[in-house]
Amino acid sequence: MQPVLEVKAYGYCYPGAEAPALEGVSLAVGLGECVCLNGPSGSGKTTLLLAVKGLLKGGRVSGSIQIAGSGPGSSRGMVFQNAETQILCTTVEDEAAFGPENQGRAPEDIQRSVKESLELVGLSGFETRNVEHLSAGEKHRLAVASVLSMSPRFLLLDEPTAQLDPSGKERLVRILKRLKNKGHTLLIADHDLAPFCELADRFILMERGRLRQTLNEMPPIVPVPPPGQGPGDRFSALGAGPLLIHVEDLHLAGADGHPLFRGLDLKIRQGALVHILGENGAGKSTLLRSIAGLTQADSGTIHISGIKKLRPEALLGKVGFMFQNPERQLFEETVYAEVGFSVKRLGLPPHVVHERVLEALALCEADHLRARSPLTLSFGEQHRVAMASAIAPQPAVLLLDEPFAGLDFGQRGRILKILSRLRKERHTTILIASHEYLPDGGWADQTLRLKDGKIGAL
Repeated sequence: MQPVLEVKAYGYCYPGAEAPALEGVSLAVGLGECVCLNGPSGSGKTTLLLAVKGLLKGGRVSGSIQIAGSGPGSSRGMVFQNAETQILCTTVEDEAAFGPENQGRAPEDIQRSVKESLELVGLSGFETRNVEHLSAGEKHRLAVASVLSMSPRFLLLDEPTAQLDPSGKERLVRILKRLKNKGHTLLIADHDLAPFCELADRFILMERGRLRQTLNEMPPIVPVPPPGQGPGDRFSALGAGPLLIHVEDLHLAGADGHPLFRGLDLKIRQGALVHILGENGAGKSTLLRSIAGLTQADSGTIHISGIKKLRPEALLGKVGFMFQNPERQLFEETVYAEVGFSVKRLGLPPHVVHERVLEALALCEADHLRARSPLTLSFGEQHRVAMASAIAPQPAVLLLDEPFAGLDFGQRGRILKILSRLRKERHTTILIASHEYLPDGGWADQTLRLKDGKIGAL
């Protein structure tokens, strides 16, 4: 098979880092081949893709990376783990046209490429939609379309399924199969290999910056159990706990004018562990934002502990919110300062602030990152820091929007154990919104489905 990519004894160490992110990596990928990279968070998958794309600047480099010359396979397109970081324009059509316009292509050629790429990812009819009004899954599909519109022959995809619901994953795999059949080369890094079981030619397992094993078949996966009875250590989550969150007859229109909530009702008692399940675009993020006082409904009421006028300042210290895209809430110069920001606003003594910051960082397995800049972290690391920031003020209510993106399956399970511990020790009420079942089907006291503007038990 004609090689498109040859990596020879490649190593890379980020500026200021003591240990290399990649070490002694050797890899060849053939024309039209699909190779999947797998490994725990921090194993070097994203760094390898960035190196192949030629985006690593500074740092210490050893070895070499060669891409086939000017023929098929030489053009590389990359879809990043956090799709929002590569979306630059205001509308869907402008975003899809940005790449080919910068390639200097003719207007009619650009128009054709944009039309084809949007059709391929299922975004036809979205051309004039503001990108800010897209769901996370729709933004990810737009990022794919924006790369495809530039007609690359070699595609690099970093965690392409992380923000997609099951139907979105199926659609993505169909797209990739079509591209592979047309001769495109695919290098995919993902924690979830199941969608690619019939697409990939090889699976490469990474660990601590090295390639540890190459398999011709997908490695065994741990099945995700459906919702069960909930954890056995519940204390009063559904029965005796006082009513904490009461959403009644909520109505809200989406950015396109169509109803997003149609008389939504929700009651959650103190100490409950609740999982809200829904497809991309169902309104999960909007519901959490409404509870946090960040989005105002058209009609209906939301009460939290008797508070009727929900404003962020009124809920300070009472409600912690982790955004779906952690970059939207990270702004301090260091991780330590980031996690301590909300705690300081409570007016607590410095030694208490310090204790809470260290405790939250340790709980979220992010203590080693405390001196780093949040914006230099990986997507998964940013999620852990954002969660620590939400936990540190010790709120009564914790709202987590897609908290597992960028985390390997082991970390996801440990996060759920941390959250169960918060409920047990502090009686924290926790709502998780996600597009797929939790890694522990028995974690939640209630699993609710948000669909067609209403919410109900599965």
